[in-house]
Amino acid sequence: MANDNPLRVVTGGTLVTSDGPIRADLVIRGDRIAAITSSAADIADAERIDATGLIVVPGGVDAHTHFREPDPNMVEGFKTGSMAALAGGVTSVVEMPQASPTSSTGAHIREKRAALERASLVDVALWGGIVGQPPEQIQEMIDEGIVALKAFMPNSSPGFPAADDQVLLDTFRFLAEHDPDLPFGLHCENDALLTAGIARLQAAGRKDPLAHAESRPPLVEVEAIHRAIFFAELTGARLYVCHVAAADGLQLVKDAQARGVRVQAETCPQYLSLDHSDLVKHGPFARCAPAFRDRAEVERIWQYVADGTVDVVSSDHCGYTVESKRAGLDDIWKAPLGCSGVQTMYPALFDEVVNRRGLGLQRFVELSATNPAKVFSLYPRKGVIQVGSDADLAFYAPNASWEVRGADMLHRNKWTPFEGKTIGASVVRTMLRGRVAFDRSAGGVLGSPGDGRFLRRGYGTEGAGA
Repeated sequence: MANDNPLRVVTGGTLVTSDGPIRADLVIRGDRIAAITSSAADIADAERIDATGLIVVPGGVDAHTHFREPDPNMVEGFKTGSMAALAGGVTSVVEMPQASPTSSTGAHIREKRAALERASLVDVALWGGIVGQPPEQIQEMIDEGIVALKAFMPNSSPGFPAADDQVLLDTFRFLAEHDPDLPFGLHCENDALLTAGIARLQAAGRKDPLAHAESRPPLVEVEAIHRAIFFAELTGARLYVCHVAAADGLQLVKDAQARGVRVQAETCPQYLSLDHSDLVKHGPFARCAPAFRDRAEVERIWQYVADGTVDVVSSDHCGYTVESKRAGLDDIWKAPLGCSGVQTMYPALFDEVVNRRGLGLQRFVELSATNPAKVFSLYPRKGVIQVGSDADLAFYAPNASWEVRGADMLHRNKWTPFEGKTIGASVVRTMLRGRVAFDRSAGGVLGSPGDGRFLRRGYGTEGAGA
């Protein structure tokens, strides 16, 4: 009879706990961390996992994915998206509402939950979409266990209509009255400014990649962040600013936090590692919103990563087909907005935060696991190495460089804006709830579709410490 509560020991590695990096062994019973000890040599009848020379961190929590299921076109899907997640050290994702249709009712959330439980190899929490629906439909989604709401300020996502100021204010007021701890995530760009910018560049005959960036400069983002913070401060509801790519926008967040406004900020690896030169090089494969910034702006954003203003780094993974992206080779406006990134994100972030900028292992763990788990009510079951937490682990070879190639990606469509980049750290193994789900030396993905669980809101405190 199979052992439903196996004992495993991770030995020889450096564990990054909330108290900092320590050389210790980790004891896992079933799907939870049972002990952290200086030596587990005397524990018999346990499977041993050698982590010698490796950095062991909590499994990544990617708070912003677009696996887009259910979707008749199956551009990505939970299966292939989660396979890439495991290869990138990610064990939990928070999936955005983009699907067919946009997930904006309780029935949509139930349908998406069924899809993930059938196909995902990682654990999944869900966002719910705000599209101007009546309050009772918002409450339906909350009752089904979503961990956050999402709206677009611009008309940037096909099938996901933008929320005008009245819808935004109504939603902030609803949350302030009924559920003030639920994050309201916003894609912050001023629709009128970016629409005018696109029209201006197109009228000038511009079709080159940099025209995309010039059409929606940081100002377009900063104005919208300012407006979103105003609504949050006015109502007392909780704001989560998605994929910030403007340093002045992060300054607004920092100032608001100092005033006591309930606002948190996310950025993405494409705004921390890539810049205009990559947009020129990769063209449509680097077209996303917000746009890539110039190197000076990238370095300014890093100041807010270093000082703690940025709470979360997530992928904003959008796995469009190669064919759809190639449509923009001669006309950048024809390429869809979005970049793939769930597999490259945290190795690239580790390399930047730890190896290149010296911000330390703890800061990497905060950005990749602990903070997103806290924001989306998954902590402390997720996002931390401590007794009682789920045994979700990512094993990093901290100085193992590799060249990124789209052909090697495990997501459905084999392209990446990091094509040809050298990343100086590598994920060699990933564990989901105590079981090895990815091992580079053992053939890659070892998990199976359906291994992933639905993470209801509040999952983090359900049985925590048990």
